[in-house]
Amino acid sequence: MADVDGVRRWLRVVAVPESDVHPLVWTGTATAHALPRSVRRPAMQGGTEWYTGGTRIRAEVIDYIEEKVCSDTEVLRTELDLTAGWWRSLRASLDALAAQPTERVPRTQEQLRRVLVRLFGPSIDPTVGTWVTAHGDLRWSNITRRTPYLLDWEFWGAAPAGADAATLYCTSLLVPTVADQVYDQFGDVLTSRDGRLSQLCVAVQLLRHADHGDLGDPLRKLIDGILPTLTN
Repeated sequence: MADVDGVRRWLRVVAVPESDVHPLVWTGTATAHALPRSVRRPAMQGGTEWYTGGTRIRAEVIDYIEEKVCSDTEVLRTELDLTAGWWRSLRASLDALAAQPTERVPRTQEQLRRVLVRLFGPSIDPTVGTWVTAHGDLRWSNITRRTPYLLDWEFWGAAPAGADAATLYCTSLLVPTVADQVYDQFGDVLTSRDGRLSQLCVAVQLLRHADHGDLGDPLRKLIDGILPTLTN
């Protein structure tokens, strides 16, 4: 954090070997700046990048949001008291985001097909019906408690409809009251075929992390319930 002309800003600096730069992730924060303000997020005020000794470095000045995040961890583990207005604001941001055109594609249809067929066999139909623009990493540590603002935009881009709601739901499973709220607010997309496919993809992604811990059993139960609805 830094003061710029008396205003608090985040100074975000990333340094990686040139060979490890992922173009889409590298430009996520900067390209999100062009999204409409109806998508509640910190604005980027400026940025620059340079090279030194085979390392690529990027510095960005971003609005400092003086609100606590919903969780200090990506997976929710404590109850949250979120108002109806908070949920309406979140839904409005995600709906506005979903309607935006984008050429950013973090994961292609072919990539999804390869992973899901390898894990679940050729009987699964991994075809995405509708692609929308999504935040791509909508975990509780990336949402503030009051407004809410959506933070960390490195992975935004095209995703199956319902992907953001699926991420929020899957990372809520250890707190059933909040998971139920997510389902109440986003049931229309979560119960759709793309929404169920999104939940399967998110669950698989979370289980691949070595630190998924006690989230493992709820995720496997979710997969067991969804999988028969996506197979031929």
